[in-house]
Amino acid sequence: MDIKPGDFSQLWDCELLDLSHNQLTALNSEMWEGLSSLKSLSLSWNRISNISPRAFSIISTLVRLSLIANQISAIQSHMWEGLTSLASLYLNHNQISSISPRLFSTLPSLTKLDLTNISITAVNRHMFSSVPLLTELSLSFNPLRTIESNSFSEIPSLVSLFLYHTKLGALRPDMFEGLTSLENLILYHCDLSDIIPGTFARMPSLARIHLGWNKISQLSKEMWTGISPDVLHLNDNGIQSINSEMWEGLDNLHGLYLQSNPINYISSQMWHGLTELKYLNLSNISIAYVPPNTFSELSGLQFLELKENRLESLNSDIFGSNHPDEVFVALGGNPLQCDSRLCWVQEAEEEGWLHATSIFVTGRPQCANFPDSAWEEVNFGCD
Repeated sequence: MDIKPGDFSQLWDCELLDLSHNQLTALNSEMWEGLSSLKSLSLSWNRISNISPRAFSIISTLVRLSLIANQISAIQSHMWEGLTSLASLYLNHNQISSISPRLFSTLPSLTKLDLTNISITAVNRHMFSSVPLLTELSLSFNPLRTIESNSFSEIPSLVSLFLYHTKLGALRPDMFEGLTSLENLILYHCDLSDIIPGTFARMPSLARIHLGWNKISQLSKEMWTGISPDVLHLNDNGIQSINSEMWEGLDNLHGLYLQSNPINYISSQMWHGLTELKYLNLSNISIAYVPPNTFSELSGLQFLELKENRLESLNSDIFGSNHPDEVFVALGGNPLQCDSRLCWVQEAEEEGWLHATSIFVTGRPQCANFPDSAWEEVNFGCD
């Protein structure tokens, strides 16, 4: 497909143009003559490898530019000259192996930058200089092994940083220097095995931290120094034990994901300080027993996932004497023996404060000794 000067001359009021899935190979400014009102341009899934200097300068009204899945191997700052209103730039799924300093400095309005899967191995200082309004940055699905000190210090407005499916291995405090506004830090599938205490302290606004599918085996209270997140994902790691001081300072935590860790044993001491916790996922942690009062400190708990464990029964006093007002307990995938030990579950459901489920909020757990019977049809063998 070729675009000649004047092809869009009658589209002066066009605000959205989608040219994706064509055979475009090169871009220059003359192509866009007449598009004086354009705000969104998609050039994804073409064969673009050559972008001329000031290729978009004639469409200074552009707010969103998508160049996803092309054959771009090199980018220069002069490519973006004139795009003073551009807020979102998508360069993901290209062949860009390096980003020179201040590459995006000609984009003063940029707030979202997607560099997912572009083959970069390192983040260097000044790479993101002169984009002071940037709030969302994705560097995921890159063979990224190194983040230089202060690499993000010049984008203090950043709210969300996506680094999942990288090769970071370890986290240091200086990696995140200056990210005082960051709320979402997504680091799952990063081969992480070491997090130096104080790493998150430079990010006091953190609300969501995702560290799932890594190789973390040890936790310490020093990891959370200086932060008070709402949601913490630690699923699918190698965590074997949790002590009573582990969550010190996490008074505002609402969601804690610990599923698929080899924890094997839980007790009431593990949740000390989590007074605001509403959601706790303990699925597939190989527990066969839940001791009395295990969740007695979690009076605000609303959802408890205990799926895919080895539970044959459940104590009637796992919530202590002061049970939550209403709690959903997911029990699917356990070899439950439906006998008199589980009568209390049925009674609690009738009272309306507990809901035993098989899948999150819906369905019923299956009884190992009554596999073909619905939960409400089981005779628990008690008065």
